[in-house]
Amino acid sequence: MYYRQGDYAQAIVNYDKVIAINPKYAEAYYNRGVIFTKQKKLPQALSDFTKAIELNPRYADALTNRAIVEDNLGEINQALLDDDKAIEINPALVPVYNNRAIIFYK
Repeated sequence: MYYRQGDYAQAIVNYDKVIAINPKYAEAYYNRGVIFTKQKKLPQALSDFTKAIELNPRYADALTNRAIVEDNLGEINQALLDDDKAIEINPALVPVYNNRAIIFYK
């Protein structure tokens, strides 16, 4: 709810609480990573997406979003590796192909 209202600070507080209660809940890390990405807090986003992937190695959306962050941090090769893994997991995940196109366009 807070995320949709644009209250990212309160949304992060809530995700922090979820993680404190259940530190193995990959979705909380993923969602908090999305917020950090929107806030341009890329190191924090990278950390959260990485944790989500550690908890769920087949989390294609987390791989895709981590690749976006890696691209923005200049880690192109790692971004492409994450995109490849996301495609391997879910070949129908359209955003990953868009992300790859953006990387190759640059």
